[in-house]
Amino acid sequence: MQDAGMHSQSRGPGSRIRSFNKPARACCAAALAMGFAALAMPALAQGPAGNASYVNPMIGTGSGPGGGQNLFPGPAMPFGMVQFSPDTEDHGFGYHYDQKRIHGFSMTHMSGVGCANEGEVFFQPTTGPVETEVAQYDSPYSHQQEHASPGYYSVDLLRWDIHAALTATDRTGEVQLTFPAGKDANLLVPISHTLNKAVGAQVQVVGNNKLEGYVTNLTFCGSNRPYKVYFVMQFSHPFQKYGTWSGLHDGTPAALNAGSREVTQPSAERQVGAYVSWPSSTAAQTVTVQIGISYVDLRGAENNLQAEAAGKSFAQLRRHARAAWSKALGVIDVTGGTPQQKAVFYTSLYHSLLIPSIFNDADGRYLGFDGKMHHVAAGHNIYDNFSGWDIYRGEMPLVALVDPQRMDDIAQSIVLMYQQGGWIGRWPQANQYTNVMAGSPLSIVLATAWLDGIHNFDMKTAWKGMYEDATQAPPNGKAYQGQLGMKWINKLHYVPDDKVSYGSVSQLQEDAIAYASLYDLAKDLGKPGAARTLYQRALYYRNLFDPQDRMFRPKDSDGVWVKPFDPTQEHGFIEGSGWHYQWFVPADLAWVVRAMGRDSFNQRLKHFFDYPVPMWNGEYYNPYNETDLEAPFEFNFSGMPWMTQRDIRSSHREDGPGPADGTPGVGGAGERSAWPVMSMMGCYREEPAGQGYE
Repeated sequence: MQDAGMHSQSRGPGSRIRSFNKPARACCAAALAMGFAALAMPALAQGPAGNASYVNPMIGTGSGPGGGQNLFPGPAMPFGMVQFSPDTEDHGFGYHYDQKRIHGFSMTHMSGVGCANEGEVFFQPTTGPVETEVAQYDSPYSHQQEHASPGYYSVDLLRWDIHAALTATDRTGEVQLTFPAGKDANLLVPISHTLNKAVGAQVQVVGNNKLEGYVTNLTFCGSNRPYKVYFVMQFSHPFQKYGTWSGLHDGTPAALNAGSREVTQPSAERQVGAYVSWPSSTAAQTVTVQIGISYVDLRGAENNLQAEAAGKSFAQLRRHARAAWSKALGVIDVTGGTPQQKAVFYTSLYHSLLIPSIFNDADGRYLGFDGKMHHVAAGHNIYDNFSGWDIYRGEMPLVALVDPQRMDDIAQSIVLMYQQGGWIGRWPQANQYTNVMAGSPLSIVLATAWLDGIHNFDMKTAWKGMYEDATQAPPNGKAYQGQLGMKWINKLHYVPDDKVSYGSVSQLQEDAIAYASLYDLAKDLGKPGAARTLYQRALYYRNLFDPQDRMFRPKDSDGVWVKPFDPTQEHGFIEGSGWHYQWFVPADLAWVVRAMGRDSFNQRLKHFFDYPVPMWNGEYYNPYNETDLEAPFEFNFSGMPWMTQRDIRSSHREDGPGPADGTPGVGGAGERSAWPVMSMMGCYREEPAGQGYE
């Protein structure tokens, strides 16, 4: 069967190509006859444990051919605030399968993100004398005594002979610690320890069964904006001893202060912590710790604990988490395939449903982008940690398909970001703008949701924010950037390399995708004037296409092409090369095919996929990064859809069920996980907001 590509010529003006505009569920149901999976009601999930039984959270935690995958194996609920996991490093992403020692456990992680991040509310159980330096309390572990499944993780800390079992609710985590007989049992809380950089912290010992406090961490990738996480730890057994410590981050041993109930970290140079201890017993003893967190205040952390975990056993919480994952994964039902394919498919779907993450407390309170307290209505949630540059491509179209009610809340969260903070950010973390990456990806997310028929969010306000971002530079002195080079885009109709050196070509290509998405949205909203403006802006990317070498390349503000130009290098492009970005025009592929020449287009695209091994190479397909994810489907637009079939299936053959496997189905905050889900179903979106499927 050769003609698997379901595309047709554009219904709109100009030369844009559209995929065949079928309703999403009909498209994916049709895929069942052609391939692997189809949408199903949750009741159709396979077996008593549901599709969660196929998930292996260890996939993507190793260092495969694409490098560190930056995923974590610990428990979380779908899109949960708490993402609870062991940390095998002190600064970075948290867990790597090939690292041999567990330094502790922390309550927050971001799945598949490319900079050191989060890791707040860190603790480690030990036995014997209390020690406060990592080298004195970390522990080797064995993968033979480690288990991970949706909503559950357990491991033996071999140095201490302690068994730790973890589970989670949306806003709380619970750890069950089994200590050996004959030794004092401790829980250390080095609260200043995060995976990025804590600039302030406090911990208090409350009575004989509780710790509480906060840690102020910095946003990731050098954006360095502070946010605070509050916590409450409730112990199942009263502790007998307790204390605090304070010291410097220079390796100098911290001074223990036995019997102290409170300590505060005054600056980034210092580190503080607290400990609690139980006396040795003649038999092994188990202590359960329930931990609630909040981005609002201590009351929020306590309320979250009471609302979601208080009075419930570890087994009950574990069953609840498992049931939540069985329901979430049950929306897609698989027939046929091998066990390995099912493991890759459902683990990819699992990783697609981790972030963005819930930001509001159980009582509806949350901190907005204005730093003020707000409330979300009962039955709804506010979401944070939007990896915009990644997730607009495939993860958000997937969520719109499988969980439209959640997608409504995600869209409204973006609208409220604009309403409270003044702009739609690119990659917000917590309630802070970070300005990481490029383009206007969250405008594309909003357009995708609306054009998919998801309308229970404030489009009037959303449109105002999206159109401002697409046509104006933000005011000076604000925390947000908007589209880089907007002054030059409006003046020259391209981003000049001598004025914007960070990815001048790909910046404009990213912007053009947003303009094209808003063009479709403007038509749907009955805004013909805005649609005409956005249509013209969507074609600005053509100004950086050199008709001589038929490549996209950087140009200076005087209109002269930058020389020398090597299309295998990153100059002018973000995390990619001219070879990678020559395909990055999903809304206007008909023009690209004509401008490049159909034969030349196909010849280059064939060469692009003739890579010897999957890895980053400036001239070949890179299955590990977002810049190329649309490329395999582009043979559908150049008359050779069987080559799309070949290259998609070739990519899936590189997937595997091990920690270093899963590529390209891991990372990118869920984006590279959504790719195998969509492509295995036969429902990939070349243009995210375009309503068409390949």
